[in-house]
Amino acid sequence: MLRVLSVLACLAPMPALALSCMPYGVTNAYQEAAAAEEGYVPVLGTLDFDAKLVPEMDLSGQTPVQAVTLIPATFKGDALTVRGVSQPFETDLVLEVQCFGPWCPQPQPGEMLGFLRQTDQSYVLHTNACGGFLFGRPTQEQVKQVKDCLGGRSCEVRTRP
Repeated sequence: MLRVLSVLACLAPMPALALSCMPYGVTNAYQEAAAAEEGYVPVLGTLDFDAKLVPEMDLSGQTPVQAVTLIPATFKGDALTVRGVSQPFETDLVLEVQCFGPWCPQPQPGEMLGFLRQTDQSYVLHTNACGGFLFGRPTQEQVKQVKDCLGGRSCEVRTRP
């Protein structure tokens, strides 16, 4: 009888390991940045950093993943302004990569749209497994959405359907 129960226990459905995130787009990030006490700079350009420093996801749970990894990075491109005019902008920054358990974002160097948090020393670009302030390879629609938000036009926040 004990063997039968053991076999049945092994065949029972196991909880799925999955991360469930709310839909999160550039307008969500804009609204979050606009509501924050800290100052944020919306930017469009190129992000450069050592991609080997980004933590790897380990869904097997065998290797502990650091909750937050700070990576030195540089940005070169434009700061987006309220008047719709882009200002050339270049800075060193800290890329803050936040993991939730074994789930980690996998940012890549290259074109990006984002919101840099101003600190006393520099800027921080935060990203996490469910969103954050970094949007790699932005579409023209994403850029338009941020410009619309900055210009006081439509800035709809996405919600779960």
